[in-house]
Amino acid sequence: MFPVKCKAILKLINGEILEYGFASYSAEEQHLDFTAQFVPILQINSKVTVVCTENGVTTHVFTGDVYLSSPKLLRVISLKCAFILGAERVLAAHVPFEAQVYVPAFRHGLFANRLTYRWEECCIKAISMNGAAIECPEIVSEFADKITIKISDPIFSKPTELHLHTGEKGLMFGNHTKYKYKIGKINKRCESELSAFIRNANMTLLGNIELVDEQTLFSN
Repeated sequence: MFPVKCKAILKLINGEILEYGFASYSAEEQHLDFTAQFVPILQINSKVTVVCTENGVTTHVFTGDVYLSSPKLLRVISLKCAFILGAERVLAAHVPFEAQVYVPAFRHGLFANRLTYRWEECCIKAISMNGAAIECPEIVSEFADKITIKISDPIFSKPTELHLHTGEKGLMFGNHTKYKYKIGKINKRCESELSAFIRNANMTLLGNIELVDEQTLFSN
């Protein structure tokens, strides 16, 4: 997961591939570390390109100067970054925020229990175009595979319901359970606003790095 660790390709500035490995980026320190089973030794201050990928899709392309070079780690500084158009379709936004989940509850009667539904507060821990990780009170197991959540801020311009399905078995954390779900079909407005939210969240992770247009970067 970017920026902690993602698959990456180390290249010379002319595009020649040197090695496949992993990259991690520090916005605070403004450096990028490339690691692999064996990292080519490069001259200090030589320029390199590191291409970051997620699920086989290019998301970020960094260029910079070699600061440290060893067989296990290459550190790159003086960075520039192109955030690739469409990267938000394979990245997630790890920005926790409050939402609501429509959960079933049994109302106990004198002769029978009656199933009812109610909106409860939940926390969206991460969201992508395809799925969401949710923390909420435990959902009755036979109803946990299909749920509905309602989100407004910070993603949507108005309260919006998303239908989720085929979740992984929940994991308990205190009084709450963490579930992972796939997002069902959404309309164009929701798709556009969710895409913008994910893109902005991932752009924020880059901090104050110099951002460049991807076409300009590739032409160098």
